[in-house]
Amino acid sequence: MKIEWTFSDAEKNGTYVGNHEFKDSKGEWHHFEIIATNERIVFGGACNAGFLESGYIERGEDEGKGDTLAAMCADLQTYYDDGLNYVSRIVCNERM
Repeated sequence: MKIEWTFSDAEKNGTYVGNHEFKDSKGEWHHFEIIATNERIVFGGACNAGFLESGYIERGEDEGKGDTLAAMCADLQTYYDDGLNYVSRIVCNERM
């Protein structure tokens, strides 16, 4: 799903998880910084203005952070390999 650009305060209850880098089926590399909050895991990029959110995935009620991260990574790969219509859980904005 694509959404309009919005501002969200991931800093208040967010923790930096790390980065995720992968190569799509066309050979292009993609790099995302990842921040986890209580409600979602946010992916995007850091720059001198701060963190630019590209999208997020909602955390399941009884789902561990590792499971949500794995689902997010799989959906990002699918997004770049096959397109937005084939992802199951990530929500992204025009930055993607």
